[in-house]
Amino acid sequence: MKTLGLYIHIPFCKKKCDYCDFVSFSGKDQNIEFYFKALKLEIEKSSIEAKDYFIDTIYFGGGTPSYIESKYLIDILNVIKENYNILQNAEITIEVNPGSVTEEKLKSYKEVGINRLSIGLQSTKDRLLKLIGRIHNYNEFLETYRLAKQIRI
Repeated sequence: MKTLGLYIHIPFCKKKCDYCDFVSFSGKDQNIEFYFKALKLEIEKSSIEAKDYFIDTIYFGGGTPSYIESKYLIDILNVIKENYNILQNAEITIEVNPGSVTEEKLKSYKEVGINRLSIGLQSTKDRLLKLIGRIHNYNEFLETYRLAKQIRI
């Protein structure tokens, strides 16, 4: 069996961190809907080349995928499921920022099949988090972790 992993880049953020070298944009929310329309077309088009593969990993990275409304991620994941052979035990990960994720978003992620979170922990020191441009503090990180455990995602 030939397997393949998918990386889906979500280039939107509430605020771009000072150290970030990835393609990401803050203050460009007017482009979110257009981006997702184009992304859906690209996913559908690329699926033709992957018809002989099984997807064992899907990773939503960024940017900050948890910054955008859940409906966009749900829609994209459904397009992937419709166009690719997804293994039943595939690992589906989303990067979240404690400053932009909510309990409702975490529940919607789990409901659509996301089964792994990547929560950036750059520091446990609030002063350093602020210095590098993070939009959350350490207690918000701990709360996000607690919620994720409670929801079992």
